[in-house]
Amino acid sequence: MGRQMLADWLNTPSLEISGGLVGVPCSLYRGATSKGPVFRECDLPLDPVLRDRLILAALNPEHPGQIDGIGGAETLSNKVIIVGRSDRPDADVNYTFLQYTPGTTKIDRFGNSVNMGTAVGPFSVENGYVSPVGDETEIRIFAVNAGLTYTSTVQTPAGRLSFEGDTAIDGVAGTAAPVKLTYRPPFGTLLGSLFPSGRRQDIIQGVPVTIVDAGGTVCMIIRADSFGKTGHESKAQIDGDQALAERIEAIRQQAGHLIGLEDYEHNTTPGTIMIACPKGAGSIAARKLATYPGAPARCHAAFSGSGAVCLAMASILSGTVVDGVARGLDRAKASIGFVIQHPSGVMEIGVEKDPDDDESAVNGISLTRTCRKLFVGMVYVPLNALQ
Repeated sequence: MGRQMLADWLNTPSLEISGGLVGVPCSLYRGATSKGPVFRECDLPLDPVLRDRLILAALNPEHPGQIDGIGGAETLSNKVIIVGRSDRPDADVNYTFLQYTPGTTKIDRFGNSVNMGTAVGPFSVENGYVSPVGDETEIRIFAVNAGLTYTSTVQTPAGRLSFEGDTAIDGVAGTAAPVKLTYRPPFGTLLGSLFPSGRRQDIIQGVPVTIVDAGGTVCMIIRADSFGKTGHESKAQIDGDQALAERIEAIRQQAGHLIGLEDYEHNTTPGTIMIACPKGAGSIAARKLATYPGAPARCHAAFSGSGAVCLAMASILSGTVVDGVARGLDRAKASIGFVIQHPSGVMEIGVEKDPDDDESAVNGISLTRTCRKLFVGMVYVPLNALQ
């Protein structure tokens, strides 16, 4: 059966087969502060096992430096996007996200990447899934892994997609065209509830935590002062703090068990966000952490887009660990600006909500990011790696 599936896929017209290599159409994009290849679903094998084998061969993640592939030798540059036309009435395209970790062949299919997902809108226009309408075009995107729909508004002056603009985001040099991402209800699509433990705050090993399911990810939020930290430590300081990582990881694993996740000991979910009061202008200081075994780095160089959605939700609803930490938030307003201070600068978020404090009060969370097409062409993999 496997050989027949390979033989059938090799007849796909868009492929190029020569000299023992198979060429597959591929684009490389920077999506906000992440980077990775973007594929059209129609160019990939239908069989998920064969598809995974193909993408592993393209990235070469088992080598720490990924010397024989297009992976970027760090987690943030090993994010894979697959885009296809959607038959859902509420979506134009379907988007599947795969996360790879350098030094392993592990594939994480759980959740969504808001940052890398910034590339989906422009890619959809460029590949004819959505036609430009006016100077801005909205693309409705269904994130398959997370089971949620969001919109991406891209710049299409005179009916042509543009990457040029004056929008800057911290963590990326220069400016580019803005891409506005908006996430709307329902939230809690991965585990069935915005607060999957059933509470807005839990105590785990004596530490207050809030667990949030939003934006296509699940995050555990903790206060830096619970660990004797300021919350303003640099990425290098956190990366080098083994004791902190071990302490947080023990709590993270128990949080995974609490919300019913399987294999939480070796999973990247839940992610961890460590928070503190901001310095100067800003709503909150935060560090996105990865303490799971084998994590190539413990602190995000900037901040996770999906983590930002989780943190915003926990900040504008009362009773979470964010109470008393976030500054300048008027929860009664219909439109709230929220600014996260992270190691590379700040990330700005807009929240639309009703004045109520219940979980259905949030009508939308928006982030403005940027992306850039880096190349369009073929990625070649050895034919024998697929057999």
